[in-house]
Amino acid sequence: MADTNKTDHSDHSDHDSQDHNNQDHDSQARSLAGLVHAAHRDASDLLELAGRAQVLPADPRQTLHASDVAVAAFSAHLSVMESVVYPRAARLVPHGRARTAALRGLAREAASVMRGMEQYVQGDLNRPGRGLAELRDDLTDLAAAHARAEDQLLDELESVLSDTRRRRLRIDFERAMRRAPTRPHPHLGHGPSRSSRLAARVAGRWDHLLDTMDARAVAGRPIRAPAPAGLWGWYLLGRPTADQPQREPSRHARMTAP
Repeated sequence: MADTNKTDHSDHSDHDSQDHNNQDHDSQARSLAGLVHAAHRDASDLLELAGRAQVLPADPRQTLHASDVAVAAFSAHLSVMESVVYPRAARLVPHGRARTAALRGLAREAASVMRGMEQYVQGDLNRPGRGLAELRDDLTDLAAAHARAEDQLLDELESVLSDTRRRRLRIDFERAMRRAPTRPHPHLGHGPSRSSRLAARVAGRWDHLLDTMDARAVAGRPIRAPAPAGLWGWYLLGRPTADQPQREPSRHARMTAP
């Protein structure tokens, strides 16, 4: 009987420990550091996917598409970190100003590389002399260096924030991601000033308009169903204004047909 009670207590202890571990994991996933860690993994995975598409392209357009998706995701992440997170980190983390300045320098360099990749995607004749694969390798190295410095900065920042301020920062981060630029802007929005943050917000609105016009797929956003063509759309397509079933030829037409 004593053994049975001991076993029951052991089972309860195991369940409590498992629940506690699950809660810790969920809390970490919901934290800003967890979101940023996930963003770094996503960027790395997208760049790796673009590299695989380059090696064995079943369709040459897959290489360009994979590179474009990676550029969109990383551009948004860099912009939000610079406008939302770095200003707080510069004030609260030891040597924060110097560290965020270094991260902004890496972001500008990455944006320049992504601009070259974007020129390849768009078929720009003035694209860089280096090939797309070389640009992607450069971006992979920059993204890895950026992630290492940024992860450490985030861990230190969250350690000095209260629960309320951590929650608020995460909410601001998620809200900013919905309107962040999805295209690289090497010379715009990379400073700590309010004007730079305003420029990044305007660039985000413009990028979202271009994404809609180009029917561009952006990671994390739902893909919209194509809108039905209107009257002028059917006219330009040279189709009737309404889908009508094919009518059987009349009996007289069948008899007189050669």
